[in-house]
Amino acid sequence: MNYRLTKLLSEENLTPAGTKTINIDVADVISRIFFSWRVTKALDHMTSYAHKDITKIELVDGSDVLFSLDGGQCQALNIYDRKCGSMNHGQHTLANSEYSTYAIDFGRFLHDPVLALDPKRFRNLQLKITHNFAVADTSATLGYMEVWADCFDEKVVSPMGFLSAKAFESWTLSAAGAYKYVGLPTDRVIRKMLIQGYYAGYEPWNQVIEARLSEDNDKRVPFDLDLEDYYRFMKGVWAPVEETFVARLFVAEHAFYVTPTDYYAQILVTPTDPYYASGDAGAFFRGGYAVMQVNSAQQEVCGVARGYLPNHCFELPFGDSMDIDDWYDVTKIGSLRLRLKSGSGTSGNVDTILQQLRKY
Repeated sequence: MNYRLTKLLSEENLTPAGTKTINIDVADVISRIFFSWRVTKALDHMTSYAHKDITKIELVDGSDVLFSLDGGQCQALNIYDRKCGSMNHGQHTLANSEYSTYAIDFGRFLHDPVLALDPKRFRNLQLKITHNFAVADTSATLGYMEVWADCFDEKVVSPMGFLSAKAFESWTLSAAGAYKYVGLPTDRVIRKMLIQGYYAGYEPWNQVIEARLSEDNDKRVPFDLDLEDYYRFMKGVWAPVEETFVARLFVAEHAFYVTPTDYYAQILVTPTDPYYASGDAGAFFRGGYAVMQVNSAQQEVCGVARGYLPNHCFELPFGDSMDIDDWYDVTKIGSLRLRLKSGSGTSGNVDTILQQLRKY
């Protein structure tokens, strides 16, 4: 067979919170490393987003960091790259499994023969995952992890490099309408940028409303964007984020968190016995957050949340994402600076994430 799925870590109970280190002992070329995170629910609601249980995902070779994102950023990159609807199973009921997945995609697509991770080119590859089972459900007592690698088997490939992603800057907000200048690296070709404006229950442009990229002290300005308007016209480009879920609703309000985080993300619930669903200021699932309740007896419902901006992230692609020669070659310029402007929010974080081509 040309490919095989290799287990790097059998399902393991990872309590208490900490960092799990997994040695990458596979010799064959790897197209993708991915893992599942399963928490046994102790609540019939949520206390945060499922991805908040995963605070850091790192792939390192000794002191060299090849990949570094938190769980939400990793999922957002996966969704934009794959054009999939969600990385969450959406089972939010007591005693069931809150199940989410996360991946490091080394190629443009699964089993990309040109871009992949060749372990033989490194000396001490390790995957480090920092986790806390009691964030999305603060009453949970058990968290389980399982890790796999999609490898090339009988098919012989010689990749020229792989895709690396890192969060290069984190800005903690303290004022509305403030500016932040971020110096970006120019050592590797950039495939895309994500800008994350995170504050629970708020759309990302509440934290970051403008983004302006300039080369060589404004000699060239590749983009100067109002990010709310950008989101609106990119609806004609991006695939919608769509996440199914099951929830148990009560007369009392309970909170739920999902992946799409735009202001008017939609929620559909069945059965349609009268229920109430709102976020801050009454907007359905504003910022991926809502409180829901029924007007009569407790009931279990199935639903779907549909919108855009996975886990508070804007995607800014640099060229045809499938054409390596079309990506943003910043190695030819002297300096690259991103200017960000905070929105109306005065709390939260703005992170700048780059996906780069790392050649062997």
